[in-house]
Amino acid sequence: MSVRSAISYRPRVPSPDPPTVLCTTKATMSYLRKLPGMKRHKRKHRRSKKCYSLDLDALQDEEPHIKSTLEEQEAQIELLEQKLERVIKACGTMVDTGKTYVSQQSQLANCLWDLSVCFHDDPDTTSKLNRLIHSLQEMNKFHTILLDQASRTILKNLTSFVKEDIKAARESRHYLEKVSSELDAALQRNSSAVRSRPLETEEANNLLAATRACFRHTALSHVHCVTMLQAHKQHELVSTLLSYMHACTTYFHQGYDLCEGLQPFFKSVSDDLEIQRAEAAKLEKTLNNCHTLVTSQDVVQPAAPALPSTGPPHMEGYLFKRTSNAFKTWNRRWFYLDNNQLVYRKRTGEDSVTVMEDDLRLCSVKPVVDSERRFCFEVLSPTKSHMLQADSEDMYQAWVNALQLAIGAALQHSHGHTDNRQQTDRQQTDSQDKLRKSKIWEQLVKVAGNDKCCDCGDPDPKWASINLGITLCIACSGVHRSLGVHYSKVRSLTLDAWEPEILKVMAELGNCVVNNIYEANIDPDVTRATPSCVGGVREAYIKAKWVERKFVRPLAVSPARLSRSPALRKWSVRKLRRRPHSSDTSKRRTKLNCVHDKPEEPEQKNASVSVSEEVILIGENLPGKEAQSSIELSSDEDSAGDEEEGEAVSMEDLSKLGADLLLYKASAAHNLAVMCLAMAEGADKGWRNSEDNGRTHLHQAVLSGSVMACEYLLLNGAKINSQDDNGQTPLHLATSRGHTAQVWLLLKHRADQHMTDSSGAEPLAIAIQEANADIVTLLRLGRLNEEMDLENGGTDDTFSEVVRDYSQMACTQPQRLVRDNSISE
Repeated sequence: MSVRSAISYRPRVPSPDPPTVLCTTKATMSYLRKLPGMKRHKRKHRRSKKCYSLDLDALQDEEPHIKSTLEEQEAQIELLEQKLERVIKACGTMVDTGKTYVSQQSQLANCLWDLSVCFHDDPDTTSKLNRLIHSLQEMNKFHTILLDQASRTILKNLTSFVKEDIKAARESRHYLEKVSSELDAALQRNSSAVRSRPLETEEANNLLAATRACFRHTALSHVHCVTMLQAHKQHELVSTLLSYMHACTTYFHQGYDLCEGLQPFFKSVSDDLEIQRAEAAKLEKTLNNCHTLVTSQDVVQPAAPALPSTGPPHMEGYLFKRTSNAFKTWNRRWFYLDNNQLVYRKRTGEDSVTVMEDDLRLCSVKPVVDSERRFCFEVLSPTKSHMLQADSEDMYQAWVNALQLAIGAALQHSHGHTDNRQQTDRQQTDSQDKLRKSKIWEQLVKVAGNDKCCDCGDPDPKWASINLGITLCIACSGVHRSLGVHYSKVRSLTLDAWEPEILKVMAELGNCVVNNIYEANIDPDVTRATPSCVGGVREAYIKAKWVERKFVRPLAVSPARLSRSPALRKWSVRKLRRRPHSSDTSKRRTKLNCVHDKPEEPEQKNASVSVSEEVILIGENLPGKEAQSSIELSSDEDSAGDEEEGEAVSMEDLSKLGADLLLYKASAAHNLAVMCLAMAEGADKGWRNSEDNGRTHLHQAVLSGSVMACEYLLLNGAKINSQDDNGQTPLHLATSRGHTAQVWLLLKHRADQHMTDSSGAEPLAIAIQEANADIVTLLRLGRLNEEMDLENGGTDDTFSEVVRDYSQMACTQPQRLVRDNSISE
């Protein structure tokens, strides 16, 4: 390094151009005092005389003892640095360890908060735990503040002292050594200068003077740096430790204040603990005798019948369940009855439950006597069977009884005995029924012709014949009663209760429709009954009209009509659609005319048979829905299928046209007007169609899906338990096709559900196989009602309520009684 560069590199005290002559000690000190910062240094370190007591002449000549003194000071600085680094490292470890302790103590507090959840049912214990945990967190907060103070005092201050002051002294020493080497080189050059070369000698002298001045400046700067470091180290270390001790004092004062405030709480907790220990000791003494309660018998709590307000019976306990695999292993499971379901769960490992049977209404329970295991019973459903085993005879009896009670309760409660919403609906329905009953005659007189007596024409009739579908005055109703119920069943419009299905029949027929049949061929000379006629005339007319059926037109096609339509060879019955649809009659008429494209002759207006070019459509001329007034009870929405109005059932050869087959076809078409015509023509109510498995009219009405057609036949004496060639009764057919409304109606009319078909199946077995819970419920309730009749001579109230519910549902919401997968023939 050149002399100029060495002079310009002064880390602490800048220097002007070096003098060209050697400086004396006094001159050097005077020069140093004039340098910037030297007055401050002298004032701050006036008490440190050791630096200025050095022989500066010896220092500038770099005498050995001065150099050893500096080396001693530098060695002390190196030792100080080592010790300070150990202190900083130890303090850092302490802070890190303290932070770990604080973190773990905070984790402990969080765990204690989680633990307090276990005492949510004990508010007193929860309150105590919360306060203790909160105090622990406060102490943890004080400890965090202490560690922060240690980090900011010891670590920050001492680290700054080591990295700034001691590092500056080390750099000053390195620079002094470098300038000392340059001074040695200048001395060497000056001593080797040749006397005969004056220029070289002068240059060597000048270089030596500049280098010596630079060395002296650097030496003084180094002495200044070492001296200031020795002066700072005492107060830097002591002030740092003092700050840390102040932080410790604050920490302990805060902890003391906190604990001092908790002393009353600690005393209260200690007193409570003493009381709790005494209670625990007392409880332990009581429980020491608990083993005397252990017996070898099973504890059985029989399930009691459930009241409507208490829900289904409750039963739970362990049972062995046989698996359905090939090994037929037995597993112990916890079974219980839940919401009309039989469910179980595993003993351990899982909280989820398995539903063994989701609808007890479809199930039955029976003992198993041929099993190798004891106490076995079987739960049967339409699709599967479950083998279960109890632990003892008592448990076996308790489970069988509980399952039987649960099945019975499911049947009783299936219609909403425990459902508040359904009870509200029922109350609303009952109020509507009362209003409808009070105004029933007002509704029925809206049907065409019903505003006058069907026989004498007396206005404002108050009586009706439910099987004929007509209204009567009081005088004519008396004559009808004398005919017998096999001819006419009389009921009051204002006094008697009316079932919705009978109202449907009444609304579908009416005086206009019936008189067009029973008075179609009346002679003008016949003496008619009038409101003021004598009793003999009235009775004679009524008997001739209804018993002898003298005024009914014979069921035949006139030769004149056959001559006009030589292609006429077949006949059929028009189906009637009673579901509300578009009122666009032009579209319906267009459809009708596609099949019957020739209108009737004017002279045949009142005929009961209409003729087209190829097919006679029976019932087209009878006043049907077009002749009826709008009445809410006249719909038959439970009719199966979506056939268009005017569509006909299968066509028959004209040679087979007769009253029996006509009633059979009309029942399939659920056309009450044509059914009334066939009845008037003298159809046999027990007739069986040999070409259709020996089925009767009632079979066809059931297959049509119409409650109204079934009710009309039953009112007129159709045999309810007649069997076809397969041994199936109408109840069998209604059950197999899922026609809930027909099943209800047949049970209401006392159909025998114990009859079996050719395969030996009863209707209940068919319903279980089809998994139709509603029909299973109806059939089982019907059996319970039969048992009540045999035992007590009365009708079960539950069955009566269900019948009333289904009657109302068939009238207001018949679509709920039709299954989507039902098959109509």
